[in-house]
Amino acid sequence: MWDADGSGGVRDVREVPQEGARTPLAAEEELRSRSVFATEIGAQLARQGWAVFPAHTPEERIRLFAVAQIIERRLGCRVEAVPEDICSMRFTVVSAGAAYEVGPAAGAPGQLEY
Repeated sequence: MWDADGSGGVRDVREVPQEGARTPLAAEEELRSRSVFATEIGAQLARQGWAVFPAHTPEERIRLFAVAQIIERRLGCRVEAVPEDICSMRFTVVSAGAAYEVGPAAGAPGQLEY
């Protein structure tokens, strides 16, 4: 039971079932989202050598590990993706002397890479 507004009116709160709530992306949507994430994260990596990106579910973390591989191919250097905390992943350029000339235009947003 939960008193929503402090007025003494108690509401019955029930847990909403989460099973089936997640809908997997179609293959093309998955590729598109990975490409967009790689462009955004890659741009930040190119600017500062590290980036943090939200990842709230195991599926999102798996997706971001794949995104790190896309970024590696685009930047031409090793990129490490590790959980920073319970809801985010940290990307770091780990190659010594990595060139940061690749920015947001690396891998145009319309390109699908995998």
